Amino acid sequence: MNKEFISIFHDILHYISFFFTGIAVLIIIFGFFLTIKRICFSKDKNRYRKNIKECFDHFVILGLQLLIVADIIDTIIAPDILSIIIVLIVVLIRTIMSWELRQEE
Repeated sequence: MNKEFISIFHDILHYISFFFTGIAVLIIIFGFFLTIKRICFSKDKNRYRKNIKECFDHFVILGLQLLIVADIIDTIIAPDILSIIIVLIVVLIRTIMSWELRQEE
C-alpha cells in the first residue's frame, strides 16, 4: 500500500510539473504573438524596442517562473544532479533577466 501511494503521488507530481511546463510555453508563445501584434499595429513605428520591452519581456519572465516551479517539482520527484543543475540554470537566467529589466526602467 505504501509503495503504491508513493508511486501514485509521483505520477501526480509528474502531471503537475508537465502542466506547469505547458502553461509556461503557452504564455511565452502568447507573449510573442501579442508583441508582434503590438509592433504591427503600433502608430509609432519607431518604438519596436519599447514594445518588445514592455510586452514580451514580461511574458518571458512569467514563463520562466513557471518553468522554475515545474523543475523544482521534477527535482522533488527524482533528485539527481542533472535536475538540480537545470533548476540552477533556469533560476540564474530568470534572475539575470529580472535584474536587466529593472536596470533599464
